[in-house]
Amino acid sequence: MIFKKVMAGVGVAVLLAGVAACGSKDKPAESGNPNSPSLSSGAAAETAKPKVSMKIIGNFASSNLSETDKLLFQSIEKATNTEIKFDIPPSTGYNERLQLSLTTGDFPDVVWFPSPSDAAFLKAVKDGVVVPIDEYLKKADNVKKYSYDVSWDALRVNGDGKVYGLPRTTVIRSDGYWLRKDWLDKLNIKLPDNNEITIDQMIDIMRKFSKEDPDGNGKNDTYGYGTAAGVDKSLKPIFQNELGLYGWQESGGGEYKYMNPQYDLNSNKYTKALELTAKLFKEGSIDPDSPSIDGAKTLERFQSGKTGIIEGFAGHYETFLNAGKEINPNFDLAYIFVKNEQGEMKGLGQGTGLWGFWAVTRNAKDPQRVIDLFDYMLSDKGWDTIYTGVEGQDYKVENNKRTYVEPPLETFVRKNMVRRANDYMFFINPAMSDDLKQKLIPNIEKAVKRIVLSKDRDFTPVIAKTPPYLDFNKKFSEVTTQIIIGDAQPSEYKKVLQEWNTKFGQTYLKEMNDFIGQMESKK
Repeated sequence: MIFKKVMAGVGVAVLLAGVAACGSKDKPAESGNPNSPSLSSGAAAETAKPKVSMKIIGNFASSNLSETDKLLFQSIEKATNTEIKFDIPPSTGYNERLQLSLTTGDFPDVVWFPSPSDAAFLKAVKDGVVVPIDEYLKKADNVKKYSYDVSWDALRVNGDGKVYGLPRTTVIRSDGYWLRKDWLDKLNIKLPDNNEITIDQMIDIMRKFSKEDPDGNGKNDTYGYGTAAGVDKSLKPIFQNELGLYGWQESGGGEYKYMNPQYDLNSNKYTKALELTAKLFKEGSIDPDSPSIDGAKTLERFQSGKTGIIEGFAGHYETFLNAGKEINPNFDLAYIFVKNEQGEMKGLGQGTGLWGFWAVTRNAKDPQRVIDLFDYMLSDKGWDTIYTGVEGQDYKVENNKRTYVEPPLETFVRKNMVRRANDYMFFINPAMSDDLKQKLIPNIEKAVKRIVLSKDRDFTPVIAKTPPYLDFNKKFSEVTTQIIIGDAQPSEYKKVLQEWNTKFGQTYLKEMNDFIGQMESKK
């Protein structure tokens, strides 16, 4: 096995030095001393307690723990005096296995759910299968420190103000765009050093990628921008961040204090975005196959040279670059952000900081020890092993320097148990060269710094769960796609919105405003 030399002491405390704050209330992850007295005494206290066995069911990329995963959890078991048993169904059959266990009553101590709005989760809460964890969080300083406030809000689902899950945190960010750098070079297009351009400059690049033969094959067979249909099989307007579509924000006037431009009869922001997308689609600057493909196919078409721009996460550089070079050795990447119309670097933060979450069930023998386990994994000592792995397996120490396995070992479970809020270094391979880190980190940091959080916290009004509403909601999907592909005028969206407002909108908007108002009053 080949090991790659890296800088001395690449500990988490060093790597997290540049972590940035985001939002007005959420606090940035802070570095600390892994050998602090509080942590040491906490570990000693854990080992003094009787050993507790707990079973965890989760959805991971593999149903088998890798060797490094096994070694890691052995160290965690030793530190927390626990015995951890994993139940990992095949990812394609996870929902069925989970549903069966909840139905039969043979459910484990800890269950992973994909979303606070998941029907199985909400039923489990209602039936008392999932228990609130507020009292067990009192001592969970690390869990509270490294979870977003908005995540806790999203997990208060039972109308009693209690929390019914432990966040599996993901870093809230607002991504930029991947561009084919080899195409930019072919067309002599220069990007600014800060990788920030205007929307007009972005559109100009899209058009050149579509019309000026950037791959040099003498054919008119490339498209500027690649996108895909969503889960509802509909297209959405592109450049929503750049056109000021930041979800639910204070309206600044009108009947409702909080409003989303998508539902605002008095605003043209959403129809303006639809109109621009339709224009670019008609002129061939957007991949014409977009309505019939998914995100995986969009990436494939980008890497194979059909499209020159896709939206995406800056941390995927190595993966995307290597896959592209297998197809074309000249494949190269650039990453940019597009400023909004006011010249600001703003983007809607993705979700509520939850990449699913862990729920404690009534079968848990000791719920406090479950929370303590996750709290340990987020402590400085626990987090160092989560991020960097196990000495002798993921890295070796020679002359006080760490040398990492290259390529990194598979860690299907380790890196999908917990994450720290705002900690974008999680996505950076610790064995990565300093030159590459300096190239990637500023873009990831920028994606975290520029976020604007929607105030809805992924809340779904009760009326939006009713069959008549769900049936009508299909009209939004249909009309947006029709407008973008040129089968309807942008004004048709307002007609559907007016009908929605008459039938459901007033109730929907009131429920949403009541919820947001309640959450905002707690700040």
